[in-house]
Amino acid sequence: YDATGYMSVTLMRPDRTPYSEDGPTADAALAQLGSYTSYFGRFTVNEAEGFVTHHLEGSLNPSGAGSDYQRFYTFADNSLTLQPPPGADGSKAFLTWQRLPDLAASEVADTHRQLVGAYRIESVSRHTTDGYEVPVDQYETAYIFYAPSGHMSVHLMRPGRVPYAGDRPTANEALMATESYGSYFGQFSVNEMAGCITCPGPRDQGYLVHHRVGSENPGDSGTDARRYYELTDTHLTLRPPVRTDDEGREVVSALRWVRLIARNED
Repeated sequence: YDATGYMSVTLMRPDRTPYSEDGPTADAALAQLGSYTSYFGRFTVNEAEGFVTHHLEGSLNPSGAGSDYQRFYTFADNSLTLQPPPGADGSKAFLTWQRLPDLAASEVADTHRQLVGAYRIESVSRHTTDGYEVPVDQYETAYIFYAPSGHMSVHLMRPGRVPYAGDRPTANEALMATESYGSYFGQFSVNEMAGCITCPGPRDQGYLVHHRVGSENPGDSGTDARRYYELTDTHLTLRPPVRTDDEGREVVSALRWVRLIARNED
C-alpha cells in the first residue's frame, strides 16, 4: 500500500516447477497458473465499515482487470489481517500480513531513499549499441514499487488481453495470460558507482539489483536482475544489461517510469 493510493499484491505457492528453456507450453502454463497470484491498482478505505477495496487496473488473471475486490481489515501490533467475502459455502478466509520495518538510515544510500515510492510506465525504447533504433512493443500498463523496508515489486501488462471464456482457463488461455503479464518481487540494493564496461552511459553509472524472491516465471525466482538507472524528481529510467537479439545485434532497452504523486500532494 503506497501513499499515492496505489497497491499491489503477489501470492506465491511453494515448490513451483521452472519452465523448460524454450519457455512454457500451454499445459505447463496451466499447471503453474494457480501457484502465483498477482494484481495491482488503486485502493480506497471505508473506515466506518472497516473494509478496503482494491480497484484492479491489471491482474495476471485477465478476467480480474477492472474488478473491485473488497477486504475487511483488522490491525494488531505490526500485523494486518484481510478477510475476503465468504465463499459460496459460507467458509471464510483470513490472510495475515506482517508489516516490515523501514531500513535504518545507516543501512541505505541516498538513492535508496530517493527511490521509495510508486511509478507508472511511460515508455519503452530500444536501440543497438551503435545507435540504431529497434522497434519495441509498449505495455498497456505497468507499475513498479519501492518500499522503505528495502523491498520492491513490479507488474507489467501487455495490451489486448482477453478474459477467460469460462470460470476456469483452458491451457491456451493460461499460456496467453502468462505470456502477456510479467511480475516479480523481492528486496533491492543500490550500487551508486557501477564501474560498468558494457552498460549504456558512463562507466561509473549506478545500478540497482532486484533480488527476486519470487516471479511469475518460476525459473526467475531466487535470481538477481541488474538494472542501470537514471533518477530525477519526476522520472526513473531502468536499463537491463546489453543483450544480443535474434538477429545477432547487441541491443539496449530502456524503461522510463513516471513517479506518482502522493495523495496529500495532489
